[in-house]
Amino acid sequence: MRLFRKLTLLALIGFTIASTRCTKVNNEQSIPSYIEVEQFVLSTNSTEGTNSHNIVDAWIFVDDQLMGVFELPARVPTLRTGVQNIKIFPGIKNNGQSDNRVRYPFYTYYDSSIDLVPDSTVIINPEIGYISDIDIWEENFEDGGIAFSKTIVSDTNFVQDSSNPFEGSKSGIVRFASSDLFFESRTNEPLFNDFPKLGLPIYLELNYRSNTSFVFGLFNNDGSLPADAQISLFTFNPKPDWNKTYIKLSDAVSSLSTANQFDIYFSALNNGEAATPKIEFDNIKIVF
Repeated sequence: MRLFRKLTLLALIGFTIASTRCTKVNNEQSIPSYIEVEQFVLSTNSTEGTNSHNIVDAWIFVDDQLMGVFELPARVPTLRTGVQNIKIFPGIKNNGQSDNRVRYPFYTYYDSSIDLVPDSTVIINPEIGYISDIDIWEENFEDGGIAFSKTIVSDTNFVQDSSNPFEGSKSGIVRFASSDLFFESRTNEPLFNDFPKLGLPIYLELNYRSNTSFVFGLFNNDGSLPADAQISLFTFNPKPDWNKTYIKLSDAVSSLSTANQFDIYFSALNNGEAATPKIEFDNIKIVF
């Protein structure tokens, strides 16, 4: 009987120790480590133009498993520990829409092995650039000429302005005199005739501010038309402060299956939205 009691006591002690150890291990495994992303840092070279960006989200992967899409700045918990492969992709508001958020296809991404320690935070501010093998066209209004010409229906046009540029020494500005009713200005750029089809990505990047609405669109031709056809793609609302946006051209270009000539344009109507309409542009980029 005494022997049975001793064995029972030893068994209870062993079970208690084992339970305590299991609880300790489970508690340690339930303590998260954190990945904190404050902002992305975009670096560009002389052929890629401005490093201005509006990256708003981080798409975070741990060992190629998507943890989620997080608005910046973000502090993200994970129960993964030890050395893990971390990938962080930059995300934008597609066409400036808060409910249409995508990974921007022309930026590189962060990729590194990081040691994740429970109850500690790893701060990562990913340094990225543009991917290789892409075409980037930019009008930054710094040179002597402007790559836009007003159309025959336009009352006014772009001019260079150095009074308050977004960056550099100049920006482009459109002003309406009291008698001006319509603005429309377009490119004549052979590079745009190489726009890809089949849904391959094409984007406009733009810094702007404006006290009136304005339109961005495409001229196109398949070689058989006496004049270019015109399609509006996006209407910009007034913005009192400088804003950066990304507008997708891919679907429109791909739908014009027979077109082999393209140009871009901006237009605006003096419709009384502002007493003296003014639109400021900088770093107009086409990337494909």
